[in-house]
Amino acid sequence: MSGNFISHLPNAAQYWSAKAIAGIIVADGVVTNAELSILRESISFLEDVESINEIVSMVKDREKPKLEVLKTDRGIATKILMSLALVALTDEKITNAETEYFNYIAGKLGFEHGIAKATMNWGREFIALNKKKLSIMKQAEESTPVYINY
Repeated sequence: MSGNFISHLPNAAQYWSAKAIAGIIVADGVVTNAELSILRESISFLEDVESINEIVSMVKDREKPKLEVLKTDRGIATKILMSLALVALTDEKITNAETEYFNYIAGKLGFEHGIAKATMNWGREFIALNKKKLSIMKQAEESTPVYINY
């Protein structure tokens, strides 16, 4: 989830998003360094030390947090869900437990399973396209210039 995006959310949505990220990263039982980096970024915007400690404890204990319904603008809710899909796909695979928790998150944002599934599919496609883009960029940067007159 982009730090810039989180920083523009209301405080309640920042806290909610950080808890959702904690749940996503512990859902499969494995917490990677990349996922911890995302968590650090998400909690950096929280002002309440108690809330930060609560979220960190949940991750340490591999506890999926219970989330309240987040009533917010539909555009913001959609962006949150899309960002969380990318968090879930950080390790490029998604387990049944992660899918279940993602569906739970979508429901707490007011979305049905169809939207959750479409968002997860978008996330997979986004990651694949980003990999392709990076591959093309690397190939182009390593190429020797050949100037051709057409």
